[in-house]
Amino acid sequence: MNTESFVGNLLEPSMFERVARRVSERADQDPDVSWRSHASCRDTDPDLFFPVGTTGLAVTQIDEAKAVCMGCSAQVQCLEFALIANQDTGVWGGSSEEERRQLRRKYLSRRRSRL
Repeated sequence: MNTESFVGNLLEPSMFERVARRVSERADQDPDVSWRSHASCRDTDPDLFFPVGTTGLAVTQIDEAKAVCMGCSAQVQCLEFALIANQDTGVWGGSSEEERRQLRRKYLSRRRSRL
């Protein structure tokens, strides 16, 4: 999945730009975790967000985890946290591991271009 289609499904493009900008500006800071107290996943089995693999039943599990994220008021903060804290496993902020790798490459590229 390319970053643009993922972002279109996750966030409006303008919101993605704000997330990418904030993440690149805060990359050297400790991530904010206050969003956890009102996250939709708080009352969901954590195993749902950490599927084993990326094929077969894991695809269904990833989709189910993303469905929880899509209705969450903390989705953007969760995604920011995952990018800043370099969370490389699980579903965070409605994004899979591969989707976050793509987003991370994009914001790191943007950050390097500023230097």
